[in-house]
Amino acid sequence: MKVKLLTPEELTTIGVGAPRKVYFPESIGELRSLLKENLPVIGGGSNSVLSDSKTPLISTAFLKEIRFENGKLTLGAGVKLSQVLKLQQREKFSLFEFLAGIPRATVGGMVAQNAGAFGREIKELLESVVYLEKESGEIVELEKKEVEKVFGYRKTPFPELGIVLFATFKLKTCRNIKKTIEKFVKLRLSKQPPFFIKTAGSTFKNPPENSAGRLLDAAGLKGFSVGRVYFSELHANFTVNRGGAEFSEFSELIAVARDRIKKLFQIELELEVKIF
Repeated sequence: MKVKLLTPEELTTIGVGAPRKVYFPESIGELRSLLKENLPVIGGGSNSVLSDSKTPLISTAFLKEIRFENGKLTLGAGVKLSQVLKLQQREKFSLFEFLAGIPRATVGGMVAQNAGAFGREIKELLESVVYLEKESGEIVELEKKEVEKVFGYRKTPFPELGIVLFATFKLKTCRNIKKTIEKFVKLRLSKQPPFFIKTAGSTFKNPPENSAGRLLDAAGLKGFSVGRVYFSELHANFTVNRGGAEFSEFSELIAVARDRIKKLFQIELELEVKIF
């Protein structure tokens, strides 16, 4: 099993926090051996922020399976969104186009968070999820009817229940998929900071019948900064690192925002980004 000490920039798109030791198991057996350590699993880091903790992390990058069968596609947790989008264009099918433009995202991370955008989410597409159960170390399959019950808005039973290994999706043919992907990328760039900016994506979940970005904007927090981190001028719900930001600055920015929104609108903002 490989072990590497990686920087925040190598592990996340926002690049905040302290370097972290990461285990890279090369088999399910090695992954199972790490279960008793109860360590967090990190994907591509597109919606993640590192704290100053020294707790090691686990990567499931070895799970790279891509398999077509009976109009369905099974993907390993380590498969990258960018790989699937290229596959969609080659094979002419619809799947993750609404997520196009999210840098470094992986299937495991998208499933574990029920990633979504533009009114759609991963849950709609899932046929089943195969995971390594934390308690028993057994490989278990969560079928579509169970997915419907336990997946919600940016919420799933993972990683508490176990580690996502594979996910199977139902496919739809789409001859114009390249144009559709381009449309979503342009739409994302028109509303959100570009992918090359150091950001962790959406900071807070949208409250019921409301928008976190709208609330932050109304509270005068668009462009507001603490040290080297700030809320984007383009979309207030995106936290951006100017460079060299520390986790303490990120934490203070989040605390200021939550406090102000609570005082102005009596709404408790819930983090969407995962803190490791």
